[in-house]
Amino acid sequence: MKSWHLSRRTFLRGTGVCIALPWLEGMSLAAPAEKIKPRMCFAYFHYGVPMPPDDHPDRLKFGWFPVGEGQDYQTTDTLSSLEPHRDKLTYFGGLSHPLGRRVSGHKAGDVFLTGADISGTQYKQSVSVDQVAAMAIGDENRFPSLVLSTSGGVNRPYKSHTLSYDKVGRPIPSLHKPQDIFERLFGVPSGQSKVQQRQAFQQQGSILDTVRDEAASLNRRLGKRDQRKMDEYLSSVREVEQGLARSKKWLDVAKPEVGVSATDYEISPESTKEFIRSKYDLLVLAFQTNSTRIATYQTASESEQGYEKQFPKGAGLNLTSHNISHQRTDYEQWSTYSKFLAEQHAWFLDRLNSVQEGEGTLLDNTMVLYGCCTSETHVTRNYPLILAGGSNLGFKHGQYRKFSEDIPLSNLFLTMLQKMDVPVDSFKDSTEPMTEILS
Repeated sequence: MKSWHLSRRTFLRGTGVCIALPWLEGMSLAAPAEKIKPRMCFAYFHYGVPMPPDDHPDRLKFGWFPVGEGQDYQTTDTLSSLEPHRDKLTYFGGLSHPLGRRVSGHKAGDVFLTGADISGTQYKQSVSVDQVAAMAIGDENRFPSLVLSTSGGVNRPYKSHTLSYDKVGRPIPSLHKPQDIFERLFGVPSGQSKVQQRQAFQQQGSILDTVRDEAASLNRRLGKRDQRKMDEYLSSVREVEQGLARSKKWLDVAKPEVGVSATDYEISPESTKEFIRSKYDLLVLAFQTNSTRIATYQTASESEQGYEKQFPKGAGLNLTSHNISHQRTDYEQWSTYSKFLAEQHAWFLDRLNSVQEGEGTLLDNTMVLYGCCTSETHVTRNYPLILAGGSNLGFKHGQYRKFSEDIPLSNLFLTMLQKMDVPVDSFKDSTEPMTEILS
């Protein structure tokens, strides 16, 4: 490589973040062009959005949903930070999960990416859309998917701290500490040589072989209900085996060097804006380095137990986020908080759009859905949703599109899966791909 040839993954090191350089002529000479593959990201916020009546004098100032429809819509002040990306995003009105309407209030957050029926006494989840993609194409990258949140883990049903569920509906624990996420993505394992790691993989594989054989023998003596439970158990064993195989595959592939270290991500949750942005920044790095192509980020959950309880302080407000959302006529405070969250998401889109990639930007090759499972505080219909990016994948943006309730949100998910080259004809209760949003 000549001295003026640069990798397209050249970074400038800053304080707490890693900033990609703009596209430079020397980068096009560094190596043969790689085939660019699409990415998919889902980001969730909580407690709905301010929705003053259309005849309210401050509808444009305090409302969340745009005014008007089609290309001639007016963006509200609450979402003004997203206006620079107007030509690269679409607002949706009217979409929801039909089965999600059966649960009230904040419970619906658990089904944002699954569309499952969790009503009644039996909490039964199903696979989330991101994991459908991860199972189909995730092996192409070091990490099949990245699952992030603000509070970490899984918490409990109806107040989940994760958006992602595996093929039998089990919650996938989310990562939330910026340093830990960085180490997982880019850190170098210490304490074990590659030989020792291979020996450990082999030992774990032998243990799994024994467990699988004994479980299969036991399964023949069980009743049907216990056999179903055993099938789930064996499914877990297979997933562990697949994870081991994937780890061995990537053992000799060096992790990308990104010009920053874990210490750059020593960020306290009390520094709300920086804490949220650190996760968004790590998502950009993960996509830019092709460490993964699929990610979820629960920026704020429906639980008042996590760090997000104090997020409004980042917007200069002294109430908890839950209390703000329940002041139904004080649209100003709710709008201030919603605006704060939208600004952090706009920063993420800015970062994606600043990374040149082929004939466009990283944002042009990435679908980013931002939304919530309630419109007004307890109304599990008309989800506030914004799809950004993916212009190079055929999405036609620059509009506010309204749909009737008989169009399920899963139609959008099906469209996104197909644009990820996942061979599916349906997802959950989808009826058809959403072709009207494609060029």
